[in-house]
Amino acid sequence: MEPLFTVWTSRQLADELGADQGRITKIARRRRWRRWEGEWLFTDEQADEIRRTIRAWDEPRPAVATPCSVDGCDADATRQGMCNAHYQRHLRHGSAENLAGAHQRAKTRCPRGHPYDDENTLVYPSDGRRRCRTCRDAGLAARRAGQAARSADQ
Repeated sequence: MEPLFTVWTSRQLADELGADQGRITKIARRRRWRRWEGEWLFTDEQADEIRRTIRAWDEPRPAVATPCSVDGCDADATRQGMCNAHYQRHLRHGSAENLAGAHQRAKTRCPRGHPYDDENTLVYPSDGRRRCRTCRDAGLAARRAGQAARSADQ
């Protein structure tokens, strides 16, 4: 009488594939397969899936360096078509673009409520920061008044 199905052990598969037995059990754990009385036993279908997985891992991959997909970046892509710096920025901010100061640039009014428009906004050319012209002028006037009061007291 012929058996209903063949059972494979992790050692048998490891010997057949020339792979480490730990690799076989790692594949089984990731697929949430169960042990049978403390031993890894696999059906024919499971053994075929392990064979396909190990062969796919062992296929040589071309060592062609691709450039980063972000415009203007010449570094080699490491993950998801981006260099490591752009990939890390994508993880932190959700975008690979340089979004430094985007939160501040999105504001339409200064803290005192004056609008950030062309007439009322000073932009520092060194770093692109914005300043409300009305608030700056009010601060300068207050400082001058304080200096004038101090010099009058002397």
